[in-house]
Amino acid sequence: MNILVIAASAPAGSYSATLAERYVAGVQAGGRARVVWADLDAESFDPRMTAADLAFYRGNGNLPGDARREQLRVEAADLIVLAFPVYWWSMPALVKGWIDRVFTKGWAFGVGDGQPGRLAGKRVRLIATGGAGAQAYDGHGYRAAIATQIEHGVFHYSGVSDVRTHLFLDVESGDDEARVRGLSDAHALGLSYAAPGSRAAR
Repeated sequence: MNILVIAASAPAGSYSATLAERYVAGVQAGGRARVVWADLDAESFDPRMTAADLAFYRGNGNLPGDARREQLRVEAADLIVLAFPVYWWSMPALVKGWIDRVFTKGWAFGVGDGQPGRLAGKRVRLIATGGAGAQAYDGHGYRAAIATQIEHGVFHYSGVSDVRTHLFLDVESGDDEARVRGLSDAHALGLSYAAPGSRAAR
């Protein structure tokens, strides 16, 4: 299996990145897997929709090379893991811009003639950290909003049927024991994903 980890606003050593590492380690425990780690910050990926991106969308130009390189990484992956902190109940601008520029018409959607896009058959896992607790996320509908705008609005629309969000909340509470439990939970989710017949992390 090929795993692509997209880390955005989650530099190496951060809690978000470490959670993703533990999740992937759990998946790898179930069998051989090749992992590509894409740190969008370190790679200086430009999230802005440029005139060239818009020209391509309108059928008047070529897809910029950096966006095509990201598409190739996605095409080679069986499992895509996005690791990021939740900013204002959504993704940071860097990962949103990555999706804006990479999930293009004719590739992720709008292929035509009923043909699936290149994301069909992929599995996606969002490893997201939030500063607030479960009471805030559930009481204000934030968890449901994330599911609607990201899981459904982006990935289901792009033909991904197997997508899950794993939220690790209250990460700014200063509770070190809770952080340790979170890392253990991330690893267990990865193990569950890899277990034959398991549905717990799917």
